[in-house]
Amino acid sequence: LSGERVLRGDSLHLSGLRRVFDPLHVRDDCRFNRQLIVLAFTNRSGSTYLGQLLASAPDLTGFREDLNHNIAARRVADAGLSGLTSYLHHIAGADTPELAGFGLKASAEQLRLIQMTGIDRSFCGTTIIRIRRRDRVAQAVSLWVAWQTRQWTSRQHARSATLTYDYFALRKQLAALQEAEGAMDLALSVLPYPLLSVEYETLCDKTESMLSAIRAGLGLPPTDMQPSSWTERQASEEKTELVARFRADLSKDWSLKAIEIGRDRKTELGSSEYPSNGGHAENPWRK
Repeated sequence: LSGERVLRGDSLHLSGLRRVFDPLHVRDDCRFNRQLIVLAFTNRSGSTYLGQLLASAPDLTGFREDLNHNIAARRVADAGLSGLTSYLHHIAGADTPELAGFGLKASAEQLRLIQMTGIDRSFCGTTIIRIRRRDRVAQAVSLWVAWQTRQWTSRQHARSATLTYDYFALRKQLAALQEAEGAMDLALSVLPYPLLSVEYETLCDKTESMLSAIRAGLGLPPTDMQPSSWTERQASEEKTELVARFRADLSKDWSLKAIEIGRDRKTELGSSEYPSNGGHAENPWRK
C-alpha cells in the first residue's frame, strides 16, 4: 500500500465496499451516543490481541475488521441488511445504549475510508489507537508463518503443521511491512483525530498497566476486564527459531553488502585494489 493511494482514498476495500453498499455513505441522521475507537494496525502487529483485550471490558464492543469488503458482504447477506447506515447500526451495537465506545480495526487505507464515508461523524468523537511492533523482523516472520498456516488468530486451526524457511520471501514480507508502516505514518499525520500509541512488546510485558493507560487516554474509568479463554498470543518455539535464523541471515547479508560498498568506494577514489571476484563479495545465502 503506497502513501499516494492513501491520499487518493484508492483501495481494494473501497472498490469492494462500493459493490456491497450503494451509496457508500452513512446518512446524516445516524448518531451514536458513544465514541468511535479506531485500532490502526499493520499485519501481525498484535491488533487482534489488543482488540480482544479491549472488547473484554463491559462498556466497549467491536474491534473487528468490519470494513473488510468480504466480511461486510457476508454480514450484510446473513443479517439481511440494506445500506451502510444499517450495517453500522448492526455492528456498533445500536441497541445497547450503555456502551461507551465502539471499536473498528483499520489499515491506513481504511482510516481514510472512515472519514470519506462519514462513519466518524456518526459518533460523539473519534480516537485512534495505533499498535505497532518494535521488532519488525519478528513481525515479518509472524506474517510469513500466518500465510503458510492460514492461522491468522489463535482461534483458527493451522492448515499446515510444517513451516518452511525462505530468506528472500521473508525479505519481501519485511519490505511490505515497512511500506505499510510508512503509509500509516502518512495517514495519521493527515487525519485530525487524537492518537494513542501502543507498542506490542510493552503490551505483552505490562498488560494491565497498558490497558489502564489506554482507557484513561480514552476518557474511560478503570474497569475489570475479563478476557475470554481464547484471548492469547500466537507465540511458539518454532516461530522464535525462525526469527533468530532470519535475523542472523539479515545481519550476514548486510555485513557482506557493507564490504561491497567499501570496495566500490575504494574504486571511486581511484584505488588500484580490485577483488578477484570482479568487485562483488560472494554471498553464500544466495546459492
